[in-house]
Parts: sequence; structure tokens; C-alpha cells
Amino acid sequence: MSIRFENTAQALLALLALRGIDYFLANAGTDFASIADGFARRIHEGKNTPKPMAIPHENPLFAMAHGYYMVSGKPLAAMVHVNVGTANALGALMNAHRSRTPVLFMAGRTPIMESGIPGCRSLYIHWNQESFDQAAMVREYVKWDYELRHPSQLESVLDRALAIAMSEPKGPVYLTLPREILAAPYEGPEFCDRHRYDLPRRYPDPAKIETVGRMLADAEFPVVITSAAGRDSETVEVLAQFANTAGCGVVSFNPEFMNFPLGHPLHLGFDPEPYLSEADLILAVECDIPWYQNRVMPRKNAKLVHIGVDPLYSHLPLRSHPSDVTLVGKAGVVLNELCRMTAAYVAEKEAFIETRKKKNQDRHQAVIEGLAGKDFSSRNDGPIDPAYASACLNSLLTGDEIVVNEYDNCMKNQPKLRAGHYFCSPHGGHLGWGLGAALGAKLARPDKTVLATIGDGSYLFNVPSACHSASAAHDLPFLTIVYNNQSWHAVKRATLGMHPQGWAARSNMFPFTTLYSGAAYEKICEAFGGHGESIVNQKDVAPALERALRVVREEKRQALVNLVCKCP
Repeated sequence: MSIRFENTAQALLALLALRGIDYFLANAGTDFASIADGFARRIHEGKNTPKPMAIPHENPLFAMAHGYYMVSGKPLAAMVHVNVGTANALGALMNAHRSRTPVLFMAGRTPIMESGIPGCRSLYIHWNQESFDQAAMVREYVKWDYELRHPSQLESVLDRALAIAMSEPKGPVYLTLPREILAAPYEGPEFCDRHRYDLPRRYPDPAKIETVGRMLADAEFPVVITSAAGRDSETVEVLAQFANTAGCGVVSFNPEFMNFPLGHPLHLGFDPEPYLSEADLILAVECDIPWYQNRVMPRKNAKLVHIGVDPLYSHLPLRSHPSDVTLVGKAGVVLNELCRMTAAYVAEKEAFIETRKKKNQDRHQAVIEGLAGKDFSSRNDGPIDPAYASACLNSLLTGDEIVVNEYDNCMKNQPKLRAGHYFCSPHGGHLGWGLGAALGAKLARPDKTVLATIGDGSYLFNVPSACHSASAAHDLPFLTIVYNNQSWHAVKRATLGMHPQGWAARSNMFPFTTLYSGAAYEKICEAFGGHGESIVNQKDVAPALERALRVVREEKRQALVNLVCKCP
């Protein structure tokens, strides 16, 4: 690639385009001077990628990159302002790390030199924003970090960053860019026209596959527990085929994705506890925490198999779930091999496998009947129940929408949710992910209707003004549904769980759990040209959701419905 670049920043943008990076999300500062100038040159020359997008806060910026990858399978460039911008993005970075989401995370670095060269220090912040080790604050939550030290390194450093981010287990990487280096003349070598790294692939041990195949043939009650098999939507189909072949039940525990169709006759619900005392073979498939040891343990003679690209979850400081057999590889690949191995036993054990399949189908029916009992069909005039609201929403969905959920609102129970179309809170635990992720999903699939279902506490963590601003500025309309129960219910639930007879329970006083009851969240959306409604009666839920969906689909405007739910 023979193009003359005036500086390293211009070369960086050209290289990002060459490597297929379509968007450059940024929250800029003084370190961006050469980046901004470089984009101006590209726009003048008619070069459309990567497209620069200003996002008004680093938390939704990073969550947006997260959501974009979830839907598209492609990483974005996300750049923030030196150490302070990095700090604002840190919680969202934790989510991406724990959910194995690759993001090319870049940050400016305050100028190194005090005088003498272009880009040197010229404002008081250039002294006060310098860190002894800027990457130290993120190092535990990235796969790799580096500071670009010379323009000639650019291609080798960027290609290494992308290769590490996209190799299994995937995850974010962090690259810092000093202002002087970005402003320095670029005299490096011509770029290769393609990425020169061949990414490694992980495959399971054939001997272990055979061992687990024999276990499956002999088990009376095998159960799959998964939280993230749906990270790759194709794996959902493979898991369904495996369950049918092996007669194996599947539990989607604390799901981050739609892992298994609720209507499948071997879906055993969302809680493994009822089955752990009976199951004699447990397959934890891309499942970080398959059970809680302080509540229940598998039966003593149960065989335990862990499957995934990092089935021991090496990034977790403590995880003591034992494994009799550990199969390393992408879940779809491993399950395909197990399906092939299990099929060899079906002929000789057909009656046995059909019997256990029938038992699991009966269990599935009991699960479905239990879930149906939680939905509310009457349009009464009482306070809104979140489960009823989710049932109303499900009745309005076609199954082709993308749903991003950051709330315990029974959305995971909805039968219309499809693989690759439902995403739930990452297990990193940082609140404030849902709206940014919905923006990223819409950026990846502008043809889709995107919804974010979210609690009122989580909504506040999302920096909603920044999210609604970005939606309007970049023409990314989506529907936000706030399940507004005016409380931090997780805090109350934890207090009751640890101290069921304690002072809080006896007095019905739960400090730190109450939110302002009169919040008009819909007004924030309206401030950025969106449609907003506040609903207090259950009978009005479905019509309000229908109106809001129409605004998003037909008027191409963002919308928010503030559902004032009963306080738990």
C-alpha cells in the first residue's frame, strides 16, 4: 500500500481501514488533535472507513463496541482520552473481559516531552493527567497492553493487538498512543494489504471425546448446564441436535445469550438446582458458574464434564467446581464431535436413550407449566408486574427483533427470542451496559428493530443522556423499556437472604435500596427528539408498547416507555 502519510495518526486510520475496522468510536480530548486532523483528510478524500463517531461518555462508548461485536462478530476501534477516559470506561471494560468480547481499546497518552517537538505539553493537564503506568488500571481486564513507542512499529503493533483480541479466548486489548507519536512524521514501511496472523484454533482431545461418549451412553440422567453457548448463534443449533441425539436435558443458567430455544422439548428451564441431586452426568458447556456450592452440590457419584475454549476459566481468581473430564475447544465443535460419538451408541441403546429423553420431556412440560403460571393475562387496573409487562412485550414481537436485557424481568422466559437476537447482562457485573449495547447492536444491524429492557437503577448507570444523544446524533433509533420499581431490589434481596430475621427484615427498613419515585425517565428521551410515555396501570402496558414500537419501526425515532412497576 503506497500512500504518503503526513503523520502517524493518518497512517493509523489508513491501517484500521485496511484491516476491516468499519467504525472508530471516540470520546476525544487534546490527545486527539492529529486523529481529528487525519479524519478530516480522509473525509476530504472521500474515504468512508473507519467512520468517526463521537460518543458523549466513555461507558456507553465501550458498551457500544461490546454490542456491535455481539451482533456482527467484528471488533471496533474505541478510543478515549488518556487516563481519565480510561477510568470512565473501566467498568464496561470489565464486562467485555468477563464475557470474552474483543475490543480494540485505545487511549491517548499525555505528552511525554515538556518542550521541543510537535505535540509536546502545552496545557496544565498535560502534567496532571500523566500516570506512572497508565495501563496498570486496566491490565487485569485486558489480554494485552502496549504503548506505541515509534511510528515504524505501527503495523506490527496493531496487527498483534487484533490477533490477540480475536484469538480464543477472545477479549479486549489496550493500546496507548502518545500525542507526540501521533503527530510525528510517518516514515515506516508500506503496509501489507492483509493481516498476516493465522489465528490458532482449539480442538478437543479425541480420547476424551470417546470417554465422554461412553459416559453419555451409560448415564441415566445427563444434564447440560450453560450460560454462554449462544455466544456463537450456530452453537445453539448444534446444542439442540446434541440434546436430541443424546436425550439430554439442557438448563440455561444465568444466561448471557439465548442459549437454547424455550420451546424445545428438552429445555429444563433456568435453574439447575432441582436436578443436581439426581443427575449422574453434568456437562457444563461454556458455563462459568454451573452451580452455587453454598446452596447445592451435585450428587457424589455424578461425573462432571467442563466444555469450552477456557473451561477452567483461568481469568477467575477462585473457581472450585471440579471436573472429571475437561474438553477444550469451541462449544459447537466439541458438541458436534460428541454428537457423532453418541450417535454410534444409539442403535445398541436406542430404548434406553428414548426412555431418558421421555423423562426429560416430562420435566420440560412441568417447567413450561410453571413459567406459564407467572404470566398474567388479565388487563386489570392494578400496578404493573414486570412478568406481565414482559409477556405483553413478547406478544408484540415477531422474533426478528434484537433484545438487549439488563434486568431480571422474565424476558429470558419468552419463547419468541431467537439465537443471536437476545443478549443479557454480562457476568462482569458492571451496571450501565444495556443502552450502549443496544446502540452497538443497532449500528451493526440497522435493518433490525432493537430493544433495551432495563431496570430503573441500571438505566441511571447507563448515563442515559449520553445514550439518547448518541442515538439521535448517529440515527440509531431503538426502544428503551424501563422497568421502574423505584428500588435497588438486589440489595434488599441480598439483605433478606443473609439476615432473614435481622433488623431490616423485622422493621421493614432497607437503607440504600430506595430510588426517587417520581422520576420521569421518558423526558430524557424526549429531550433528544424521541417519543416518551410513562405508564402506571397494567391495562395500559400493551397499547403503550405497541405505540412505541411503531415510532421506532415506522418513524425511525428512538422511544422510551417508563413502566412504573409495583415496588418489590
